[in-house]
Amino acid sequence: MLAGALVVGLIADQSLRTGTFGLGAALTIAAAAAVLVFAGRLGTTEARVLAAGTVVFGAWLAVRASPWLLWPDLVASLALLGMGASFSIRGSLLDLGIAEAAARTFHGMLHMLSAAAFIPGPVLRTRSRLSAAAPIVRGVLIAAPIAAVLAALLAAADPVFASFFNLNLDFGQLTLDAIFVLAGTLFAAGLLRLASAEPMERVDGPRWRLGAIEGLVVLVVLDVVFAAFAAAQAIAAAGAAGDTLRAAGISYADYARSGFFQLLWVAGITAVVIIVFSRITSLSGDRARKSFTVLAEVGIGLTLLIVLVAFRRLSLYEEAFGFTMLRLYSHVFAAWIAAIFIFLGADIAGLGRGRRWFAGATAASAAIVLLTLNLISPEALVVGLNVDHASATHKIDAAYLGGLSSDATPALLGSTSRLEPSLRSQVIHAACAGPRSYSAGPAAYNQADADAAAARRSSC
Repeated sequence: MLAGALVVGLIADQSLRTGTFGLGAALTIAAAAAVLVFAGRLGTTEARVLAAGTVVFGAWLAVRASPWLLWPDLVASLALLGMGASFSIRGSLLDLGIAEAAARTFHGMLHMLSAAAFIPGPVLRTRSRLSAAAPIVRGVLIAAPIAAVLAALLAAADPVFASFFNLNLDFGQLTLDAIFVLAGTLFAAGLLRLASAEPMERVDGPRWRLGAIEGLVVLVVLDVVFAAFAAAQAIAAAGAAGDTLRAAGISYADYARSGFFQLLWVAGITAVVIIVFSRITSLSGDRARKSFTVLAEVGIGLTLLIVLVAFRRLSLYEEAFGFTMLRLYSHVFAAWIAAIFIFLGADIAGLGRGRRWFAGATAASAAIVLLTLNLISPEALVVGLNVDHASATHKIDAAYLGGLSSDATPALLGSTSRLEPSLRSQVIHAACAGPRSYSAGPAAYNQADADAAAARRSSC
């Protein structure tokens, strides 16, 4: 355990001292997963699968350069490591309630904070085996001052020998390296402690319950608000809201292309509200349970309508002004939150009632979305969409596209043949502003940066 934790710490030091994502970060994640599997002795197949998933997401840290991917990949890797350690003996992502997920998160944080006291324990318990080394230690202590005197005399007699002791040490860097090694070692030690801990028992939701009437009133209010919004959409679609829009000082085109971020916030907040109240509302009677189910399903259906409206409005906005990473990710979030509402509707309706699968399905869907984004490279997708948009509008935001990460550069330079000459020159100027050579060290190596430099050498 000590050796494995130190290896993770040393690799983490090489990664952290570069100050960037690259091969060092990917190897740190892979080493942590390997130590967790072999030294932590994960006892369940699911825990080992989660550790393997860590390596998959960690590998993208050396392949992609977009911050829209790198930080989610890092979070996903750390989360999978934590879940693998937490499920090392007992538990399953496919039977994980929301209350248990919160409890396991808190449980894992406590063990991570206690990592410093964990690793020395096994070492101290083996101190009896180290008694054979005591004579060697005493011999070194006796020889050290003698060797120091002799070395000083020899150094005074021979400048070549003296040069061996002219060490240009950067104590600031040494201190920083020590901090990085310690941080990586403690991180690995925390994972090992969590994997070795007494497994958590099943954790159910809070015993306190809100009354059925209160929970039903909350859902009724939500349904009324959403029904009113649906009516407003029907009025606007029928063209009967012209006077209202003119009074507000906006055109129908502006109305259709606005409000999408607020609508997505509404969907996210509604998901939290329905999830929370479905867990804390007392539904002991059949009548109360059926009423809650009906009202919740109606609310979910109306919220899906809001998500659809947000998706459509965002599409209209992009048709007018082009694509950005924020708009693309808003589309992705809209599709993902729609899937979450479908899961939630199935859960409330009683699908798989014997297991608590909703939280696991939500986590799995998020992992699938992130893996898909890594595979398709969203910045390259934004480039392609904007190039297609430019063929119709005859304009392109070359400065924005040129400011994207190295993930976008090969796609941007490869698309110039599809642009008209005036736009092509703008794109080439923006894309060729970056470096054309790449000579990063092994720990900082990133495939996207290398590909971007190669694309500039061949196209600029």
